[in-house]
Amino acid sequence: MSALVIAWTTAVVVTLAAAVALTVLVRQRDRVRAELARTDPLTGLGNRRALLELGEPLLARGRPLGLLLLDLDGFKDVNDTLGHAAGDEVLVQVSRVLSGTLGDRATVTRLGGDEFAVLVPDPAGEAELELLAKRLLASLAVGGFHAGVVPIDLQGSIGIALSGVDGNSLGGLLQRADVAMYAAKRSRVGVLRYDAASDPHSAGGLELLGQLRSAMEEDQLALHYQPKVSGDGSRLLGFEALVRWNHPVRGLLLPADFLPFVERTHLIHALTRWVLITALRQAATWRAQGLSTSMAVNVSAVSLDTGLLGVVEEALALTRWSPGDLVLEITETAIVDDPAGARATVAALRERGVRVAVDDFGAGSTSLGHLRGLAVHELKIDRQFVSELVAHPEDEVIVSSVIALAHRLGLVVVAEGVETVAAADRLCALGCDELQGFFFARPLPADQAMAWARAEGLTGSAVELA
Repeated sequence: MSALVIAWTTAVVVTLAAAVALTVLVRQRDRVRAELARTDPLTGLGNRRALLELGEPLLARGRPLGLLLLDLDGFKDVNDTLGHAAGDEVLVQVSRVLSGTLGDRATVTRLGGDEFAVLVPDPAGEAELELLAKRLLASLAVGGFHAGVVPIDLQGSIGIALSGVDGNSLGGLLQRADVAMYAAKRSRVGVLRYDAASDPHSAGGLELLGQLRSAMEEDQLALHYQPKVSGDGSRLLGFEALVRWNHPVRGLLLPADFLPFVERTHLIHALTRWVLITALRQAATWRAQGLSTSMAVNVSAVSLDTGLLGVVEEALALTRWSPGDLVLEITETAIVDDPAGARATVAALRERGVRVAVDDFGAGSTSLGHLRGLAVHELKIDRQFVSELVAHPEDEVIVSSVIALAHRLGLVVVAEGVETVAAADRLCALGCDELQGFFFARPLPADQAMAWARAEGLTGSAVELA
C-alpha cells in the first residue's frame, strides 16, 4: 500500500471518528438541554414541562391518573421577612420531604413559587389520593424546616383531581386541582377533591355568576342582620350584615353557595359596594327610628386592597354614616396572604376613623404576633372554640388566653357562635366584651331585626371609640 493511500485512509478514519465524536457530543448536549428544560433549577425536581411529558402519554394510553396540587400556606411571609434566598433554602428542603414521603408511588414536580404538583399513576380511587395528600400535609407538619438558624413551621393546602371524572388532559386536571386547592385554602380544611358545583369556571359556575350580575339589579339580593350584644347581654351594640340571595329557581342561597365563585372574579368589588351601601342605609334608617348601633360588614380578602378605601368613602358619603360606627371584618386569610398589604389598608381605614375586626380568629394560622403593627380594633374568636367552651376545658383555656392577651393589646374581643346560656355566662365571666350567636338571635331580615330589638328591650347605644 502506497504512502498516499495510507495517508488518505488515515484521514478518512480520523474524519469519521471526529464526525462520530461530534455526533455523540451533539446528542449529549441535546440530552442535557432537554433534561434541563424539564428540570426545576432550584429543587432538581421535574417542572411543568416534565409533568406534561410524563402524564399526557399515560392518558393517551387510557391509564388513570390522579393529580395533587399543593400550595404552601403563608409562605410569602418567609420571603418578605427573611428574603428570597431564605425562601429558596426552605423550598429545597420541602421538595426533599415531599419526594421522600411518596417514594416511587408518585412523581413530585415543582410548578413554580411554592406550588408543587404530584402525579399518581393508576390510583386506587379517590380514597388513595386523599390518603396520599394527607400524608404530604403530615410530612410538612412534622417540621424540621429552617432558614439558616431560623426554624420555619409550614402548612399546606392540596386540591385533588382524577382523570376520567374531572378531566381527560393534564391541562384540564391542573385547572380543576387548582380550583380544589384554593377552595381548601379558603375553607382551611387542608385537602379537597374537585367539585364542579363550586368551580367558577364550570358551566354552572359561569351561569351563576351571570345571574348574580342581574340579581344585584333586580333586588334578588338581601341582607340579614345578626345582633352583637354586650358581654353581660344587657345592651345591643351592633349588627353584622350577612348577604343572602333569593334565587328565582334555587331558593334562598347562603354566602357559601355563591361567594366562592364571586371571590375569584372582579364581581366581588361590585358586591362589596352593594353590601356596604345597603347595610349603612339600613343602619341610618334604624338610627332615625331610635335604634343606634354600629354596623359590621365582612370584607373578602380579594377586596382588601387600597381601592377598598374609595368604596368605603363612597358608602359613608351616600348614607351620611359615622365612620366610627362602621366595622369592617377581615379574615385571617387576608392577613396571612398579604401582611404588608393588610397593614397598609387597615392603617388607611383607621386613619379615616373606620373600625376593623379580625374575623374567625384561631381558625387559621394567624397568631397574636401577626396583630402587632396591624391597627385593628376588634378580635372575633372563632366559633369552633366558643361552641364547645363549657364541654371542653381546653377550649376555655384557649379562649381565656386570647381574651387576656387581646386586652393587653387594647383590642375589643367578640365571641361568635354563642348558642347556650352556659356559654354566654362563662364568656361574660372570662371578660369577653361582646357576644354573638344563635342564643341571642339568628341573622334576621331588617324588619324582624328591629322587632327583635324592641321585644328584647334593647334599643342600642352609640359605640364608644377605643
